Amino acid sequence: MTLVAGSAASSQVSTAAELVAALGVERLLGGWKVRAEGPGWLELEVSGLARGRGPVISVLVWPEVWRERASLAPHLMRARSGAYGLMLVGRDDEFAAVAIEELIGDGDVAVLAVPASPTRVALALRSRAESVALRLMAAGLELELERAHHENDMLISIGRALSQQRDIHSLLEIILRRCREVTGADAGSVYVVEGDEDEAPRQLRFTVSQNDSRTIESKGFTMPVSASSIVGMCVLSSDVINIPDLYALDQAGAGNNPWGFVHDRSFDEKYAYQTRSMLTVPMISARTQVIGVIQLINKRAKGAPPKLEAADDFDRWVSPFNDVSVAYATSLASQAGIALENAMLYDEVRTLFEGFVRASVTAIESRDPTTSGHSERVADLTVGLAKAIDRVDGGPYRGMTFSTDELKQLEYAALLHDFGKVGVREHILVKAKKLYEHQREMILQRFELIRRGFEVEGLKRRVEYLAAADRDRLVATAGPDDVELAARLAEMDEFVTFILTANEPTVLDQGGFERIAEIASRQWLDREGVARPYLEPDEAHALQILRGSLTDAERDEINSHVVHTYNFLREIPWGRTFRDIPEIAGAHHEKLNGTGYPRRLSGDAIPVPARMMTISDIYDALTAKDRPYKKAIPTEKALSILEAEVKRELLDAELFRVFCEARVFEISRH
Repeated sequence: MTLVAGSAASSQVSTAAELVAALGVERLLGGWKVRAEGPGWLELEVSGLARGRGPVISVLVWPEVWRERASLAPHLMRARSGAYGLMLVGRDDEFAAVAIEELIGDGDVAVLAVPASPTRVALALRSRAESVALRLMAAGLELELERAHHENDMLISIGRALSQQRDIHSLLEIILRRCREVTGADAGSVYVVEGDEDEAPRQLRFTVSQNDSRTIESKGFTMPVSASSIVGMCVLSSDVINIPDLYALDQAGAGNNPWGFVHDRSFDEKYAYQTRSMLTVPMISARTQVIGVIQLINKRAKGAPPKLEAADDFDRWVSPFNDVSVAYATSLASQAGIALENAMLYDEVRTLFEGFVRASVTAIESRDPTTSGHSERVADLTVGLAKAIDRVDGGPYRGMTFSTDELKQLEYAALLHDFGKVGVREHILVKAKKLYEHQREMILQRFELIRRGFEVEGLKRRVEYLAAADRDRLVATAGPDDVELAARLAEMDEFVTFILTANEPTVLDQGGFERIAEIASRQWLDREGVARPYLEPDEAHALQILRGSLTDAERDEINSHVVHTYNFLREIPWGRTFRDIPEIAGAHHEKLNGTGYPRRLSGDAIPVPARMMTISDIYDALTAKDRPYKKAIPTEKALSILEAEVKRELLDAELFRVFCEARVFEISRH
């Protein structure tokens, strides 16, 4: 409560009527005007004290009002709001007769003792008004500070959302939605700049569109960057273009149309829409290049309905984008430009990674054409199994989910699971039969030589008989010699047939091992007379392979591709997103019971993604149609073989169950 002493000077003011009369003649009271009045109270206003916040209002009440609590209460309530200054007016004896503090409570109220001179009244009013003005300015500053905090938090939240999104289309959707939220725009679009003037003319791609009032068929299109369009001019000038009303634009280059724009109303006519106010803001990269444009349409006025439907809605509820909207949109566009550039750079890196992975697969398959397509099929199956696990609502994998990045990591690991084959000798990698081709040809030539030896030996004996003029002996031995030669040649043919049959990468028949050993034990004499075996030790060893086409040493070298895979992939700086690729790819031949390779991991030591890949890899190897050393196995039989592996505790039972129930195997492209 403020006390203002009265004065005994002439021209005293005591009543409301005397104060009103003084307003018109006293210089110090000249700025005050009567705003409202009633029985026992007077409301005055003065301008210029609150610095742009409007007039300051003071209410003066006389004893007939302030003596009664009920009469004073409405004025006291207004004073407590902080926007009014309340003054109790009365004589000293009138104030002494009541307990003022109890009457006004904690209200900020001044007391003016009358009679008082106009000068003293003017000073009291000014003091009260300045106090209210300061309070108003403080409240305004507090409100602005609170709004600034809100705006700052909002922009930080938006910035965080933008920085976390790497998918370009989703990012542009967020950018446009948030821009519309902060500016109150009914609709909007985003254009992305494509091309480089150094290589080809730039163009704008219409990428994202949103409209609260109409359902729009959003189809992408491109347009050249030129001054003939609003978005093109925005790119060329790097400036914000704010058009209050496109329908009110003057002719090109005149009045409110310095850009020379001509509004094409074909969209408006098609959708019964009116594109009135428009704000076009450039998105600028860290390299100060315009990489996109945000175009906002039809700022909603306060109280606008959720949709602008009737034609007159656009006159009534659409307003120009004000300075606050421009500031918001510009600030958000600056963040969006950096976020979009980062997303584009991320996309370039992702494309680079993708290209590297695909090139690596091509390199692998060029060394082993017989497995062409295997890596892609394993990747499809493994990712499909991971997506199926996402949908599982029970069992040990309930709640396990794979993010987009984790699925991509799994895809890359599957594509590169045989990358280590580049470290395996090619003749072993592509070995289709038990014998290498040069070994097979060597054996055939050797047996042909042995045959020729038998034939030459028979002819030599006949020549010797003829030279000795022993015709009788020649006649006597010719028949048996021919029979013996025929038998020996037939045996050689049988040996060759058996060897060629044993050379196939199938299971060696019963007794085949001994039969090969018997053939290898036979000897023949070379031209120097040195005894040599029908089959060299390495040839016999290869032909005695019980299953498949590889010897134990060759199989070990093939199996070493997993070690090469791990070592090669570990040298690549995958970053945090794909850092598990080496571990996943390097464990796809491990088995749950520890009998796999190369590290003989078991149980939970094998990553779940690697267990998925193991199932996919085996299934594709069994059903592949492009292997020259085996026939493709039907799906049902392949699943039976996998089931047997599960029962032997080699494969994950739950993953196999999901693989079958979700029919993941149908994804495989053979």
